[in-house]
Amino acid sequence: MSNKKTLHVLFVEDSEDDKELLLDTLGGEFDDILHERVDSPAALRDALLRQQWDVVICDHGMPTLDAPSALRIVQENGSDTPFIVVSGSMTEDTATATMMAGAADMISKEHRSRLVPAVKRELMKASAIVGLREAREHLRQMAYYDQLTGLPNREFLAKKVQRLIGAGRTLTLMMVNINRFSQITRTLGMDAADHALRLVGQRIRNSVGTAGLVANVGGDRFAILLTGQDGAAEPLAVLGRLNEEVSRPLKIAEHELFLTQRIGISAYPRDGRDFHALIVNAEIAMNQARSGGACNHRFFDPAMNAAEQERLVLEHALHRALKQNEFVLHYQPQYDVPSGRIVGVEALLRWQPPGGERISPAAFIPLLEETGLIVPVGEWVLRTACLQALKWQQAAHPPIRVAVNLSAVQFRQAGLVQTVRRVLDETGLDRRCLELEITENIALHNEEAVISTLTQLRDMGIRLAIDDFGTGYSSLHYLQRFPVHKLKIDRSFVKDITDAKADRPIIKAIVSLARNLGLAVIAEGVETPQQEEFLRSCGCLEMQGYLFCHPLSSEDIENRNSVWQLAR
Repeated sequence: MSNKKTLHVLFVEDSEDDKELLLDTLGGEFDDILHERVDSPAALRDALLRQQWDVVICDHGMPTLDAPSALRIVQENGSDTPFIVVSGSMTEDTATATMMAGAADMISKEHRSRLVPAVKRELMKASAIVGLREAREHLRQMAYYDQLTGLPNREFLAKKVQRLIGAGRTLTLMMVNINRFSQITRTLGMDAADHALRLVGQRIRNSVGTAGLVANVGGDRFAILLTGQDGAAEPLAVLGRLNEEVSRPLKIAEHELFLTQRIGISAYPRDGRDFHALIVNAEIAMNQARSGGACNHRFFDPAMNAAEQERLVLEHALHRALKQNEFVLHYQPQYDVPSGRIVGVEALLRWQPPGGERISPAAFIPLLEETGLIVPVGEWVLRTACLQALKWQQAAHPPIRVAVNLSAVQFRQAGLVQTVRRVLDETGLDRRCLELEITENIALHNEEAVISTLTQLRDMGIRLAIDDFGTGYSSLHYLQRFPVHKLKIDRSFVKDITDAKADRPIIKAIVSLARNLGLAVIAEGVETPQQEEFLRSCGCLEMQGYLFCHPLSSEDIENRNSVWQLAR
């Protein structure tokens, strides 16, 4: 206890002279003392309300108030201020009872010299108690609050929900997921992402206001607990405010971000009898909500459980498929049609579980991307395709390009260039024999980073193609800046050449655009002679499709002479 600190003393004493004696005793040790004297229950209560005291020093034999009564008033006020009795008239039994009731010390007026050590001791104890409380509060904050956003965490939410359920309250739980939030981390860095998450948390809290509790349950996932009686109207009102708040542009590190969200809603007791069931069902509903627009929320329906169970089974099977080598590659040849010469193959991922039917890529590739498994599976595809291309060369076949598709998830991974370089070094394939196909939509976010990655890949000698051209983010601006070699006309344009005349000008425009930019062009999905004839008339001479060859296993590619040279 520093002597420079002001000591706040409340004297409960009916004698001004006795108070001055006690004050003189303390003044020998404490330079700055703020004090007040009271001698009635009402005055004591008033003083306790007006001021935080360091110590209460109380006489016993007052006409309207004795020490035990004064102690009770202090305790009833909720104060834990040290209470020291200084009296010359208290009996031993009363003194013992008062000490047992919570008095810090009992000092005879004849031994006032004990007062200073007693006060100093109690001040040290009070300081230790304050430190302990602060430590406990810090631990509580660590245990029950998210340190980044300052919001309650999952543990706090769970206890709150269980208390409300125990009290028989109805409640609604809303799960909110900010879409593609990890992209902010990859493109702008961790500090910017943390700042954005704090701002999003504030916006969600503003949307809810006093209607409920907002918690952060992990990263970019928030939960809203509503306890109102109107189980339908209240969530919809919050949803309206929430969509308005979150959709407003977010300015981070001189960037303007536009965020979207998915929301799932469950209610007690309809959708679950405990916290675990409620949050799981809200997450199931959230996973089935759309990523944007007016339909970005779903209320839980029991039928969703079956679909979610199927999804979980499929996800588990995908993990097993990667470990147990259940994936295979088929290859669809690509031809220079006038010469009939094979110029490349596109590697296509197939999944054949042992003892089961082959699973359509449309059923499992989106789940690979959603779970992030596309990254290790994509590396397997790249390595397998490179090894196979090299094996065909070693079997005395002419060198051809092998085209491998890169999903947007793969393209955004930080080590993509290093992964491709390592696979090429380890397999020994000539880099000019690898072609990577990307979709236009990678240009939607962080164009400079996309250009940097593509440039590094091109500088390695790898060919780059834009797949499904014309169906995504078509822009002359990015096309002029992206260091690609080829455009691939999507099968949707090729399919309707003979039926929908409107697609013919699009194909002509794509071929003309490629020619003017110095890019190669290839059409996929060619199935009829009429389609081939029209494409050739436009100047598109490289093609792939069922008209020429279906996707084949590596063995069929190697062993069929007709694959290597079309009979024209």
